[in-house]
Amino acid sequence: MKEKGGKFLQGALILAGANFLVKIIGALFKVPLYNLIGEEGSGIFNVAYQIYTFMFIIATAGFPIAVSKMVAESIAKGDEYDARRIFQTATFLLGIIGIIGSTVLYTFAEPLANLLGNADSALGIKVIAPGVFFVSLVSAYRGYFQGKQNMFPTAGSEVVEAGGKLLIGIAAAAAIMNARLNAPGTSFPENIFSSHERTVYSATGAIFGVTAGTFLALVLMLIIYSSKERKIKPVPPKEIRARKEILKNLVKIAIPITIGASVSSLTSLVDLATIMNRLVVNPDVFDSYAHLFAEGTEFARKAVEEGWEGITLLQKKANSLYGVYTGQAQTMFNLPLTIVVGLSMSIVPAISTALAEKNFKDAQTMTRSVLKITSIFALPCAVGFFVLAEPILRILYSDANGYLLLEKLAFAVPFVALVSVSNSVLQSYGKVYYPVFNMLIGGLVKVLMNYTLIPVWGIDAAPLATTACYGIIAVLNFFCIMYKLKVKINPFDMILRPLCASVVMGAVVMVLYRSISGIIPFSRIVTIAVIGVGALVYLVAVLLVKALDKGDVLNLPKGEKIAALMTKYKLL
Repeated sequence: MKEKGGKFLQGALILAGANFLVKIIGALFKVPLYNLIGEEGSGIFNVAYQIYTFMFIIATAGFPIAVSKMVAESIAKGDEYDARRIFQTATFLLGIIGIIGSTVLYTFAEPLANLLGNADSALGIKVIAPGVFFVSLVSAYRGYFQGKQNMFPTAGSEVVEAGGKLLIGIAAAAAIMNARLNAPGTSFPENIFSSHERTVYSATGAIFGVTAGTFLALVLMLIIYSSKERKIKPVPPKEIRARKEILKNLVKIAIPITIGASVSSLTSLVDLATIMNRLVVNPDVFDSYAHLFAEGTEFARKAVEEGWEGITLLQKKANSLYGVYTGQAQTMFNLPLTIVVGLSMSIVPAISTALAEKNFKDAQTMTRSVLKITSIFALPCAVGFFVLAEPILRILYSDANGYLLLEKLAFAVPFVALVSVSNSVLQSYGKVYYPVFNMLIGGLVKVLMNYTLIPVWGIDAAPLATTACYGIIAVLNFFCIMYKLKVKINPFDMILRPLCASVVMGAVVMVLYRSISGIIPFSRIVTIAVIGVGALVYLVAVLLVKALDKGDVLNLPKGEKIAALMTKYKLL
């Protein structure tokens, strides 16, 4: 178990490190982009990006997991030839799915943009459409390497994709944003007549960076596969599994996973559609953020320049609020989930391998370990966001207009993290329909809350609905793991111990920041220093409340040495 658990955690750490770098690159992309194109441009960008994300998940969400699961099982049985055939079949299928997805997205760009109440995003949807095809092929390669528990290709492709998005997207957006108004002869766009039109083109330029990044990731995967795998010629076994059977098994595993993941992405589209359409039902809900639209602001200047009034003015206000929500609050909210992505990707082949070898005890031990590690990581992030929402946003942004939204989203952090990992656990055990059912229930709750509460509470209702949605899903998933998979979970060890440590950390951080900020208000250095102190306090608190047991520590790299040291000081 130590060897398998160590390999699983090593893979998770590789992906976590890559995803952390990806999130940093993403912040370097979204933060200056937000400062460059503002709330309006951010709203346009995120409308196109959310639609792309939904199409991308429909095309690819289930297949990397299905490929990694099936490849891991074949490798565990010593059948490298079957693993290669699984990859080839998946690549062909995902190529077709990618072409269809890209075509649909490009063809129906205008109707989709109009349906979601943001016609300005149509061009961006067209520009991002080819990315669905590129990333579909990339996902086949990622699933294959993950099934062999080689996380480096996935990690490398994610970094390259994020880096391409950053460099190309920011360069294109900045070049267009700096273009002169009413300047015939400009190469692209040919002639920009207003600052609003310049913002639309600039947001589209940023979207082009996303497409370029997916293409570069595909190129890297082709190079890695050609240099490593193509040279290996596995020996065919006596009985070769038919490609039709492989395809059937891939689809059987992938479809319910895709449905479950689509529900998750659909909740983002629900946010998009309901925020944009339900905010305009009651104009009074804009009063809480009236400073964004007051005289002298960029929004007010554009409103006069473009002649916005009536329902058009309300729609533009809704777009700006959506830009604050997605550009600031959700961008920061997504950062702590970095390590969770690594855990989710690594747990599927690890548990699948153990189950293929009939090592049920190992599978259950890994299940408990990954859920506990998720809680230990996610809970302090939630507390930190709640007590330091405004100063954290001020580290990166020129304003902190979304800090109240981030405070509310903080409550959703542990639930989203546990849902991501518990979904992967259930999928690893072959219980692929349980997450689908649970996600549908949570998604329905979110739709109802958004629809009924946004006209009353405004955009502040969206993060509350997100928390309720994922809270319900997390509880249902835990019920399935405990009573369907028969995995014994101690809620005190898994939740209450790290929660106590997180509360202690939050109290120290809040007192420390308020004391210092009274002398040096809104200092980035002070905020970073306080976060660092908070991390140290949390580490000490986790050790004192004994949130980690010996088995968890032994599965870490150099786990034996760490466990011996902790035992010496009676921390285990």
